[in-house]
Amino acid sequence: MHYTDQNTQIYVFAMPVLDSRMYIMINDENDREALIIDPLFSKEASSVLTRLEKATILLTHSHYDHISGVNWLREQLACTLLCSDVCAKKIADCHENFSAFSSVLVINKTEEEQAQCRDFFEEDYTCRADIVYGKETSFAFGSYRVETIPTPGHSECSQCIRLSTDKKGLTPEIIFTGDSLVNGHDVITRLPGGSRRDYLAITKPYLEHIAPDAIIMPGHGDWGKKADLTRNAPSPS
Repeated sequence: MHYTDQNTQIYVFAMPVLDSRMYIMINDENDREALIIDPLFSKEASSVLTRLEKATILLTHSHYDHISGVNWLREQLACTLLCSDVCAKKIADCHENFSAFSSVLVINKTEEEQAQCRDFFEEDYTCRADIVYGKETSFAFGSYRVETIPTPGHSECSQCIRLSTDKKGLTPEIIFTGDSLVNGHDVITRLPGGSRRDYLAITKPYLEHIAPDAIIMPGHGDWGKKADLTRNAPSPS
């Protein structure tokens, strides 16, 4: 389900089986430019991409199911990928970004679902960053201010991506949370590079202070207001 609120327009696409989400947000001041969060391959997205001239890509973290469409996107239009230094190193190594172990992602799925994923999984997948920053960065995107906030726990390079504006006709606050906050699923902290301690000490307090009316765009599951997504929030595992 795509998101439209007056002049705020975000297209949402999901990876089959794993339900990882890619978000394509159109610049409110230039509809030929987009901000793309967590790219994945999607034939359905092609109709949106053909209307664009360029895009800025951000990643909520380095795991394969959230970066798998970077190289494909570069074939569609001019893209600039901004990455934290830790994330940039991980996406360039198929073992560090977990694509080498992608079959494990669907180990509990049906045989049919596993076969479907084998058709598009790349076990030696890597991609590269164009611009590398330290722990945080910020920049203007149309009428919005984009900020990255480190939210470790699910992975050591996990981050939330916050967009804010006071311009009328636009959604005031939108936060892309990746796997630091997912809709209807536990926050997994037991993977290599994960840390339940960091999640509880750093990420959980940040998430708790997000305004209830902020729009949350999670790494898996449908978007919604923060109050609705966290009313029965599961614990990290």
